[in-house]
Amino acid sequence: MRLLAGLTAAALSGLAAAASQQTADVYILTANQQSSSETPSIPKEVARHILLQRASRQPYGSDLRDIPSSTDTETAVSHIARFGTGPEPLFSQSDKTNAPQLVVILEGVTYQQSHDLKDALSQAGHPAAFRVSDAPSAAANKNLMTLFRQLGSAPSQPCDLAHALNPANEECWSGVSSVVNYDLQNTSSTYSALLASLPQINKLVAASDLEVTLLVLPDSTRSSKINSWSTLAGNPTNNRRRDSGERVITDSTVVWPAPSTPTRSAKVNIQKKAIPACFLSLDACKEATNDCSGHGTCVNKFGTGNATSSDARACFACKCMATVVRRGDEPGTSGKKTVHWGGNMCQKKDVSVPFWLITGFTITIVGAVTFAIGLLFSVGQEQLPGVIGAGVSRGASK
Repeated sequence: MRLLAGLTAAALSGLAAAASQQTADVYILTANQQSSSETPSIPKEVARHILLQRASRQPYGSDLRDIPSSTDTETAVSHIARFGTGPEPLFSQSDKTNAPQLVVILEGVTYQQSHDLKDALSQAGHPAAFRVSDAPSAAANKNLMTLFRQLGSAPSQPCDLAHALNPANEECWSGVSSVVNYDLQNTSSTYSALLASLPQINKLVAASDLEVTLLVLPDSTRSSKINSWSTLAGNPTNNRRRDSGERVITDSTVVWPAPSTPTRSAKVNIQKKAIPACFLSLDACKEATNDCSGHGTCVNKFGTGNATSSDARACFACKCMATVVRRGDEPGTSGKKTVHWGGNMCQKKDVSVPFWLITGFTITIVGAVTFAIGLLFSVGQEQLPGVIGAGVSRGASK
């Protein structure tokens, strides 16, 4: 009898421990979605680094000192490289920039909501990228959001989901990344809004105008005994072992001052560096792009609304037009040149057509000259006919 009671108690404690460490699915919605046969299970410390890397405004770097001993450092680095944003070139500047990064943290998700969301995303071609094997408690999520606010990636005020999906919305975005957090037990309408917004999200992701990282935390993780996403970063005493001049990214302590309000010149520099892919209104698109640099017009990209609406689901962007440059207006002059434009502000000349014309002409000329030289060389190597050779020999004998 005592043995049966002991086995029962051990089984119940095992089930309690398993329930306290619920897994959390993470979905990464990108244009170049990588398909995988299996979904890896990643520790919360590595998942934290992935979220920080995707939401970072600057090149992200860390010594990964908080990675648990059960996880190999090389494996952790490979996970961050696979699920993080693409690296920038080291020795050259590229015009290609990463799409705006949106990180959505959903708390209090029920089993049915998680199942329905998984089916909807799988049908759209976005299966779960990885799972967090030991999702922490709600207190740890609160500290993580505090860290994102200190880094300037999360808005200081609650942000509606419809506005968070638009990088041009200044209430939710102040740069190229944004992190928002929703508790579905307090805001049940957010789940319905997310399912209704999936077609819009798929369009933005397919056009490389937005990348979304969705962290789905089950409701059972509220009672988890894990109170930090990173034990080392969450424990200030462990940080004393580091160099005194090194700053530590923690979840519960202030390590960087809150970002100040950018000046007008700073906003101009940000706009020059990364123009939002979508604008809420026609006037905002014209003002930010200088009326598409005079080489195009602002249009509603996906046609959801009229030309002057300011709906949160509207997406106004530049549609570049070709311009015609004439060589003179005086009598007797003729000729004109058509210039094509590109870029998110229609500020770049499209030189692909002249490039291919020059390249094709050069290849054709080089080929023709090579063929002519080869033909002359082959003709010069041929022997003279026998009749001509005999006449030449007789003349020489006289």
